[in-house]
Amino acid sequence: MATALAVAAPVAPAVAAGTASSASSGQASVQALKCHTNWENSTSANVWCDGHGPARYGASILCKKGSLQKQLNYGPGPWQGDRRGISMYCPDGGFKRVKQWGWPG
Repeated sequence: MATALAVAAPVAPAVAAGTASSASSGQASVQALKCHTNWENSTSANVWCDGHGPARYGASILCKKGSLQKQLNYGPGPWQGDRRGISMYCPDGGFKRVKQWGWPG
């Protein structure tokens, strides 16, 4: 029997990750999901989100190199509440992690 991997592939999120100032009703559910960082360094991070399966979550990492920014979205991830989380990486070539966050999958 194969086990599910906690690392998800980069994809476009089903619900866009927003800021707390967003007024969109779709964004409201993003704010309700509480996410935590297992680990982070200058180029990568691992995030997990509260909840219960079978609902899943995704995550994003924002990377920066000078004035260039890249947002990479990973999902679908593991079940909500799965503390193995989603590992995310900035691309090679000098990009550094600026921040990361999660959203419902």
